[in-house]
Amino acid sequence: MTQILLHPGFHKTGTSSIQHFLWLNRAVLAPYAAPVLLRHLKPVVRMACRFSRYNNPIDLIDIVAAMDTAMAQAAPRAGQDIIVSCEGLLGHLPGWPGVDSYAAAPTLITYFAGYFQDRYPDAQLSVVLTTRDAASWLFSAYRHHLRGQRMTLSAADFAATYVGAGNLDSDVNAISVALGGVPVQSLNLSAMRDHPLGPGGAICKLLDLPAEVTAKLSPVGAGNAGPEEALWQQFLDLNRSDLDDRAVQAAKTELAQATDLGGWRRN
Repeated sequence: MTQILLHPGFHKTGTSSIQHFLWLNRAVLAPYAAPVLLRHLKPVVRMACRFSRYNNPIDLIDIVAAMDTAMAQAAPRAGQDIIVSCEGLLGHLPGWPGVDSYAAAPTLITYFAGYFQDRYPDAQLSVVLTTRDAASWLFSAYRHHLRGQRMTLSAADFAATYVGAGNLDSDVNAISVALGGVPVQSLNLSAMRDHPLGPGGAICKLLDLPAEVTAKLSPVGAGNAGPEEALWQQFLDLNRSDLDDRAVQAAKTELAQATDLGGWRRN
């Protein structure tokens, strides 16, 4: 029976590492599984992000057609399992303007689960949610926003403002309730890092791949890490400066490129 693993995040829980792993190993995985990633899902993610900000169901009216297009692009074959990994399916990372929590997540995941149940009625669907402890999640989210928007809060003020959003276990429970009978699994980042192949290997373990296939999978190193203290302080200073938005963004881009921020390092 075909398995569908729907992995929608949460953000900042090793998702980029997982997705890089799946793409790097797509040829090895191809006889058994097909990855569906952001590269296939960009229009869907735009709808999810808008919904997370405005909570308007009209923003999801075309989501089935967009998912059909995404799946046609990913083109999983008969007999392949499907791994959908994209944190954008939960909308914006909390801390984005107008988004202070994962309140939209249960509705969004219900939509996506319903889509797969309708399009693949004979498949076994499960939802995989990756988590991490609240303190490290809040700090990672904060550093992400310093780069991505004109965030002017201090780290302490950000943590105090979005403390509720860091309780990912509560969000797992809310999603589980919304999904009813769809199995929901939760994997913590610290445990996934202990897997010999890292977070991507921990996800693939759920597929029960043959041992000879697992032996051919290549690990990925640390990637898409947030800025170090000196760099994020520079981002914060720029965000608080009198420069216009375009100049601030250009300066942050130059700093990010100079330090290879978000780059990948192989093990």
